[in-house]
Amino acid sequence: MEVSEIIAWCREKDIDLDRVLILTNVPADCEDQIVYSVLNDVLGIEKCKVRDRHSDKTKQFHFVLLKTAHSVSKMSIPAEFGGPEVGSWYTQVVHFATETPKQNKEDEFQFKLMSFLQKEGKSLADIPSSASSAPDLNTKLVDAINSLVQTCHVASSEERVGYRKLRPFSGFIPTPPGEDEYEVWVEQTTHILEEWQCAENVKKQRLVECLRGPAADIVRFEKTGNPSATFSDYLGALESAFGTTEDAADLMLKFRSTYQNEGEKLSAYILRLDRMLHSMLRKKGIEYSAMNHLRMQQIVRGALSSDFVAMRLRMTHKLCTPPSFNKLMKEVREEETLLKDRNSVQSNVAVSVVSPSRNVSSTNTNMGDSEVEKLKKEIRGLKNEVSRLTAAVKEPISHDHPAVHKDGHLKRDCTSEENLRRVNQRLIKMRQSSGNFSGAR
Repeated sequence: MEVSEIIAWCREKDIDLDRVLILTNVPADCEDQIVYSVLNDVLGIEKCKVRDRHSDKTKQFHFVLLKTAHSVSKMSIPAEFGGPEVGSWYTQVVHFATETPKQNKEDEFQFKLMSFLQKEGKSLADIPSSASSAPDLNTKLVDAINSLVQTCHVASSEERVGYRKLRPFSGFIPTPPGEDEYEVWVEQTTHILEEWQCAENVKKQRLVECLRGPAADIVRFEKTGNPSATFSDYLGALESAFGTTEDAADLMLKFRSTYQNEGEKLSAYILRLDRMLHSMLRKKGIEYSAMNHLRMQQIVRGALSSDFVAMRLRMTHKLCTPPSFNKLMKEVREEETLLKDRNSVQSNVAVSVVSPSRNVSSTNTNMGDSEVEKLKKEIRGLKNEVSRLTAAVKEPISHDHPAVHKDGHLKRDCTSEENLRRVNQRLIKMRQSSGNFSGAR
């Protein structure tokens, strides 16, 4: 009986391998009491127990599984014993203590294999002879397959967690609300699809999901004509239908003819240039490695001469390698913010200097207005006085002036002689009581 079969048999009966003794060639009609008697008389084993029996192929002899009270490694057990009445018996012992860890693993595999075969009603003879060497299978291939399965599982989990729908695009003109123009949409979509770590068919599915109307028709026609088309082929078909009709040479000419507008910030100008560079990149007109150099060249050529930030770039661009878009945009925006803060500080100082003079001028203006009003009143009073005196000169005082020698005594009713002295004194008194002129009060 093979060792692997013995191990599987022992584990099935839950017996320690160091206390197992296998007897072979035992007659099928030999009872357990006879086995106990022979073991006691010949081997001196008093305490043991028959746990199970298996028939051999001839069905005339049995394999007997015995459990001893003590460790069989400490006993002296012959390979063959018996007598004239029972015949020759053979013994098998599993030296468990001398097994290496590798053998333990192999025995464990053999136990699992035997248990499976027993459940299926099979034996080792029913499978190819190579089954006995099952532990020697190529473990490296198994490990590689296991690693691949785990990687695919992790990737699929990441896809489910990081899934995000693309922005819709239909291709209608004018652009419907909620959609972007083609140039903006295709730039974002291309970037997202290239960054996604998923299978090609998943990328195509997500691209098709976001398309509507004419755009969906274009992709459907492309798939019909080319069933093995990739998502790049789909984007190429959309570019042919909705993209610019200018080729790479036309785009380069347009790029070279793009200049900074009056009042436009340099950062906004750089953004316009970068969009045109990406359009040329999609048209295969330039290489990605040449974008930084072309961008800096056009900034030096096309920026306004009055732009202080562009002036600094003109003076320093030959001293170092052209920076990337992110680094260049960061430097330009910092310079623009610095200039803006400086101009705001200067304007605040100018306002604080001008404000006192404005207050003084407003005070002077108020004072001037009051003087003008005063002068106007004086002029009106003078006019009234001149008019009154002019009327008095034209008519004789004896006839027009009601003054008399005495109060209430009129000249026209007086029959006495004229007293000029008294009349003049009376006029002087009247003059003094009325003041200079009415506007002087």
